[in-house]
Amino acid sequence: MMLRSDLAFLPLEDEVVVFSEEMQALVELNASAAYIAQQLKAGTPPSSIARELSKNGTTSAAEAGNWIAATLEALRSHGLAADAALPESRVSAQTEAQQQEQQQEQQARRIALMPPYSPVEAVAERRYRLLGSVALMRFAMAEQAQAVDAALGHLAIGGSDEPALVIEVHAEVFGSRHSVRSHIYCDQRPVEFTTGLYRLAPVVKSLLWKEAVGRYNFMFYIHAGVAGTGDSCILLPAAAGSGKSSLTAALVHRGYRYLSDEVALIEPATFRVAPVPLAVCVKSTGWQVMRRYFPDIRTLMSHQRTDGKVVRYIPPAPSSIQTTPAQVSHIVFPRYDASAATEIHPIARSAALRRLMSECWACGHLDHTNVKDLIRWIAQIECYQLTFKSLKDAADLVEQIAPRAVRPR
Repeated sequence: MMLRSDLAFLPLEDEVVVFSEEMQALVELNASAAYIAQQLKAGTPPSSIARELSKNGTTSAAEAGNWIAATLEALRSHGLAADAALPESRVSAQTEAQQQEQQQEQQARRIALMPPYSPVEAVAERRYRLLGSVALMRFAMAEQAQAVDAALGHLAIGGSDEPALVIEVHAEVFGSRHSVRSHIYCDQRPVEFTTGLYRLAPVVKSLLWKEAVGRYNFMFYIHAGVAGTGDSCILLPAAAGSGKSSLTAALVHRGYRYLSDEVALIEPATFRVAPVPLAVCVKSTGWQVMRRYFPDIRTLMSHQRTDGKVVRYIPPAPSSIQTTPAQVSHIVFPRYDASAATEIHPIARSAALRRLMSECWACGHLDHTNVKDLIRWIAQIECYQLTFKSLKDAADLVEQIAPRAVRPR
């Protein structure tokens, strides 16, 4: 089997990361698999590779054939063979793109139901700053501003800073002032409408987040919580339902700095993580657990997201918010499991890189230069797997491996 001609082999500890710029693929291989792949790329026949592995005592001749077959299958599955079909990651990306297209079509149908834009007769205004972008929001009703403040109030700023975007929220009242339809426009273009004040804040929060991130220069957008230890920070990458938001909140309650409970924006060149200090979003299933750390959660307004989940937003204390980007010192992959023991253990950096990229929702174009920078970056980071059923015990373990430093922000 012929391999792609653009493959680069980059050592990382005892393993090797194979990179293809054309396929935008990163694949981890152990030393033996990397040797096999390099020999295949050089045109060495599989039979000769098997004889060499057997001759130098690495494995038996029969087992060498199995190793070669497994390596070939792994390379092919990631699209690194010259004749390989699209890898699963590309197929998945195409599926996600199709789903996004369907969502955009549904959104377009909803937008078509909205009245044409006209300036709102505002009774309340707010300015919020996120990632350096200032959003001016103008509300037709004071109750709308109060609902949005529940999620974004801690980002409010005074003064008359020139806004990067203007969000206007119209109101159409049906009977009670809480039975309100809010029509949302951003820079005079229709975006969405919601029915009921309890649905407004999640949509406006998501809009501000999307617009601010779109204006920020980042290399990787990682689904992760981020807690600062001082000049550095801990990345907590994980899928939804893993407990990363709760763990981030528990660490901040102990005195760690708050950067984000949801996203790590890794800057190009420096690989620092920018603060995205949106309020911690806690689903109804987690309210009881979070009462230990935030007793006031019982009194906070409840909201319903577009996915139907009922949530409350816990704004971080101003003194806890990290205001400058930070270098990553530790990556911890959390996983809540009510039936498992709470424990933490180191993992190989090559495995951590693979898992980190699986939580990457967006990234810039990868090339040989920035991939080498990526390898150098993660080679300096301590990487762990954390399984927990007790939030307190999980925070204890994280604090043991990455103590917080008391330093000026």
